[in-house]
Amino acid sequence: MKIFDKMGNEHATVDEAIAAEKEYDEAVAKEKARKENLAAERKERAKEVEEAYKAILEAQKAYNEKLDAFVKDYGSFHMTVKTGDNNPFNLFEPLFGFRGLFG
Repeated sequence: MKIFDKMGNEHATVDEAIAAEKEYDEAVAKEKARKENLAAERKERAKEVEEAYKAILEAQKAYNEKLDAFVKDYGSFHMTVKTGDNNPFNLFEPLFGFRGLFG
């Protein structure tokens, strides 16, 4: 007599088929849990990136308001831009692929 498990594999005994199905079900459940955890982690990290981006936009808005007020009062504004992490052009690197061009 031939005994097949639900994956279509042949086994010598019913107990072997049941054990193989149990092992398969555990592997499927483990993979499903892993994928769910990855999706949850990705969603959380994407939320962190979005919040950081919103903080940049808010800071940029505050900067523009202060700059506009300064220019309105004094006519112009001059600032020396240095290379490195404090370079404001670094904000454009991820958007336009300028990595290393300005800093």
